[in-house]
Amino acid sequence: MVEVDQRIFARSWNKSERSWFTEFQKTGIGEIKFGNKVIRVNGQKIDPSNPINEKISEAYIKKYYQPENLKYAKGIAQAEYFDHTMEFSPENSA
Repeated sequence: MVEVDQRIFARSWNKSERSWFTEFQKTGIGEIKFGNKVIRVNGQKIDPSNPINEKISEAYIKKYYQPENLKYAKGIAQAEYFDHTMEFSPENSA
């Protein structure tokens, strides 16, 4: 997950039909575990043409710059992953 403009995003790495991403698309709701805290969230798919996708890609590379992670960050920053981007917001804010 990455933060861009005080918003939280994640991309599906494997783009699987049976994943957290497709479940959020079906229901729009779920939970994220943050430490010991579970936060109920709404998830909304971001349109692949939305310009924020470029910022999300930059955020992935900036956050996961470590040598063992950079290969994956650069991979998920590619345009082919834009269609697998989800924004999360606390359940009571959407």
